[in-house]
Amino acid sequence: MTKAKLITGKLTMILGLLFTVSMPITAAAEDNSATSSTAPKDVASNVASYSKWNTPFNLTVNGKKIEAKGEMVNTRMLIPLRAVFEAAGAIVKWDAAKQSWFAEGEGFTASQKLGESQVNVNGVRYELDHEVVLENGSVMVSSRLIEVALGLELRWDSANRMLTASSVSTASGFQAWSDAFAAYGNIPVKYAHDGMPSGQNISLPVSWKNAPEGTKSIAVVMYDVHPIADNFIHWSVLNIPVAAQGLTVGASGHFSDGSVELNSYYGAEPPRYSGDHLYRLAVYALDTDKLELPATAPVFFEQLEPLLLAHSLGYSKQDGFVHQN
Repeated sequence: MTKAKLITGKLTMILGLLFTVSMPITAAAEDNSATSSTAPKDVASNVASYSKWNTPFNLTVNGKKIEAKGEMVNTRMLIPLRAVFEAAGAIVKWDAAKQSWFAEGEGFTASQKLGESQVNVNGVRYELDHEVVLENGSVMVSSRLIEVALGLELRWDSANRMLTASSVSTASGFQAWSDAFAAYGNIPVKYAHDGMPSGQNISLPVSWKNAPEGTKSIAVVMYDVHPIADNFIHWSVLNIPVAAQGLTVGASGHFSDGSVELNSYYGAEPPRYSGDHLYRLAVYALDTDKLELPATAPVFFEQLEPLLLAHSLGYSKQDGFVHQN
């Protein structure tokens, strides 16, 4: 852990980059405050303080707040393995001889060695944004493991500095996905913003099926769950005709079927050194063919979500990750 906490040179660079990307977001949030019942966010304030990023955050698993805290190390989010996984019903074991952990739960096995950033989940190796570390006798791992291994949906609440992990109900049978990347995998760089090396800012393909009875339109939203972005919307398309089966690659900017692109596609562009950013592609089956849209496009997902939930008959999502070294 000490090695990670001494990356002061990189942190200075991070904060400079974050101010660059956050100031326009702050201004936009103020301009669109009417679309939210909460006070406008100040993203610049979120990223300005070294101490704020490197202080503990709260954790909730399936509605239960756990006593153990998560920890941020230069904006990489680490969680206490045993506390989180056992709260989700998994069994965790530590092998002192091999200096590695093993976990088993419903539908998964996972293992990782101390000091390594790669993890093995069901025979598939994932590269995480931070190595396993021991902190005061507790094994701390990347928060990405909550999704990769446990399959829980992560959400960030900046007001309470809370990372929540919860199961997503699929009772309606509604399913949505993107063929561009595997669930919980890395999103290919061509879909990233052209501010990233090799990024082409091409909007992702999206597909769905089994819309619930009574569905009259579809809504698609892509947003960044990482605390830096604070649920910043990267794309939203509303009033998609129910007859549509999906959105093709590069559809952004080319809608002529009555769909409303409330937020034009802005590909992923996380600041360098800030670790894994979770980008959620969320799809809603709605009971109305036309939503009453806000006068100006919302900036953060919680500004748009109440409108979607008020008409939602079904919800499905696919999560992917992007980071810059």
